[in-house]
Amino acid sequence: MDQLLVCGNLNMDMIYMVDYLPEEGQSTPVRAVRREFGGCGGNISLAAAKLGVQVIISSVVGKDFDDGYLERLKDAGIHLEHIIIDDELPSPFCMVLSAPEGKQAYAFMEGAMGKQMDIEPPVPVKDRISHCHIATSHPLFTIRTARAMKEIGIPTAFDPGQEIYFRWRGPEIKEVLQNCDRFMGNIGEWEYLLDILDIPWEERSISGIVYPWSDRAFDLIDEAVITAGARGSLLIRRDSIAHRPAMEVDEVVDATGAGDAFRGGFYAALLRGIAPEDALLYGNAMGALSLSSRGPQGYDASWEKVLEMLKR
Repeated sequence: MDQLLVCGNLNMDMIYMVDYLPEEGQSTPVRAVRREFGGCGGNISLAAAKLGVQVIISSVVGKDFDDGYLERLKDAGIHLEHIIIDDELPSPFCMVLSAPEGKQAYAFMEGAMGKQMDIEPPVPVKDRISHCHIATSHPLFTIRTARAMKEIGIPTAFDPGQEIYFRWRGPEIKEVLQNCDRFMGNIGEWEYLLDILDIPWEERSISGIVYPWSDRAFDLIDEAVITAGARGSLLIRRDSIAHRPAMEVDEVVDATGAGDAFRGGFYAALLRGIAPEDALLYGNAMGALSLSSRGPQGYDASWEKVLEMLKR
C-alpha cells in the first residue's frame, strides 16, 4: 500500500466535560477534566495507521512536547522525519468544551506551529506516497505545500477545519484550492468556504441533509467530502452527489476527534482502491468507533473491525 502524507497540528487537548455550551457572558459547570494527546495532524495520522496505512506526518512542536506522544506515533509505525522541534515557542494546545450529544467548542493556541510558515514543504520521493492531506496548518505553508504536491502529481486535500473561520482569507483559499483536488470539512465549513470566495450558492438537499451547492466551486476543485455528524457524509462533485449514512452508536461518549477518525477511515479505504463514494462508509465507521470512547485517539480500531461493522 502507498503512503499518506499528513500535515497538521500535534497538540495537547484539555477536554472539559460540561452540561452545555455557554453563550456569551454565561458559564457552565465542569463535570470532569482530561488531558489527551490530540491535534488534527496526530489524530488523522493515528486513525489511518490503526487501519494499516503507512503515514508520514509533518508538524512543528516545541521542546516541551510530550515524549510519550512521539512514542505513540512511533509505535504506530508513523514516520516522524518531518516533525520539527522549535527551541523558542511552546507546543500547541487546545481547550475543548465537550457537551452531551457531541456538541463542542474550542480555544486553540498555535505556539510552535507559527514557525510552520518558515519551513519548506515536506516533499518525499514521489513513489512513496499517493495522497497528501493538509489539515490545520499555516496558510503560507499550505500554499507552498499544495503547489509542490501539484508539481509532482500527488493528489492533495485541503482541510482547514475550524481555522477557516479566523485564519483564512478568500485569495489565499483560492490559491490553495487551485492546487488541490479535494476539499474536506463539515457543512458549516463548506458554506463558509463558498462565502469567503464570494461564490453564490443555493440550498439543495439529499436524504434530509440540506447543503450549499454551487457549480462554480468545481472550477477550483474536483470534489468536496463533507461530514454531517449523525446524518452521515457527502461526496459532492459538479455532476453528482453521493450520501452515505452514519453508523448507529449506542452511546456518544465523546465527540472529540470523530471527524479526524472519519478522515483516517476514508484514506484507508481510498488507498485500498475503494472508490471515494464508498470510502465515505469506512470513514463513517471510524467516526462511530471514535464516538464510543473517550478522547480523540484512545478508541480501538482495525481494518477487520471496520469490515465487521460494515456487514451489519
